[in-house]
Amino acid sequence: MTSILPDTVNPATLLSGRFRPDQIPDLAGRVAIVTGGSAGIGYYDALALARANARVIIVSANEEHGTQAEADLNSALKDASSSGTVKWYGVDFGTLKDVDTLAKQLAGELDRLDILICNAGIGQAPFGLTNDGLGRHFGVNNLAHYVFTLRLLPLMKKTALSAPPTTVRIVMQSSEMHRMAPSTTKFASKEEINAPGDGAQLYGRTKLGLIYFARQLVKRHLADLPPDRPILVMSVHPGTVDTDVQKQWEESYGAIGKVLDVVTRKVGKSAAEGAEASLWAAVSTDIYEGNWKDYQAHYYSEAYGKPDQESKLAKDETIANNFWELCAKLTKEITGEELR
Repeated sequence: MTSILPDTVNPATLLSGRFRPDQIPDLAGRVAIVTGGSAGIGYYDALALARANARVIIVSANEEHGTQAEADLNSALKDASSSGTVKWYGVDFGTLKDVDTLAKQLAGELDRLDILICNAGIGQAPFGLTNDGLGRHFGVNNLAHYVFTLRLLPLMKKTALSAPPTTVRIVMQSSEMHRMAPSTTKFASKEEINAPGDGAQLYGRTKLGLIYFARQLVKRHLADLPPDRPILVMSVHPGTVDTDVQKQWEESYGAIGKVLDVVTRKVGKSAAEGAEASLWAAVSTDIYEGNWKDYQAHYYSEAYGKPDQESKLAKDETIANNFWELCAKLTKEITGEELR
């Protein structure tokens, strides 16, 4: 008998759309990359994909955490009798040349890439600079993923031509925090993204950037694909999630931040529940040949959510274009090669 009781008592989860592990199709033969896959939401993205028999690559900066995550995930897969695998690659997303090198390495090593989940990021932490001298929120959350994605895109296009229709997908881990982006956001210059500011606003601005990135990527790079062999790109909000990223509230706001940390951990989803929206966007078979255009380039605040609910600022095409041009300019400045 099927229980009529919910599988969670968490109000944040009960009030949002669900995409459970048993809804994930068999992913045997498919390859996925999850940035930030050694902890938090990314860890559970990787686990769910690999349990469904995918070959999963996780990318993160900390070698100790990365190798331990790889070992733990593969142990869990063995216990689950899954044919999936997980392998960790290390890179500092704050060093763009290293990101570029790894992306090119993966593009050369892999024979296919079906799923890319752009999940790694700096949370609501204080302002700081990357090794490249950029505001670290923008440098890690936005620019690194811009380069990483564009380097892997030719491989994903090749995969899309032979993979089952609508199964090649890119997911941006955005957030409802995009609404915290300053109203003055223009993405018009290096000086703008290097100006110190409130951690929540800096974080929110990068989540806004990921919504722009998804839309611009479709507009600029995917229109030439056959309509029956698309690459689907979406940005999603995971919900308020209890992960170690919440510790950055205290780092940014002191005593008030400590209270926020406690509150968000009490009411927040688990990391596994937080992974549901990105997994839905990455593999749901409810998105298929007959309706994929209804989802393309949209932002969703939950699995099975309504599109076009993002902020007015997030719908600004001029600023979205600025975002892309700034990423292209800074990529050339740092790597010596224009990538657009």
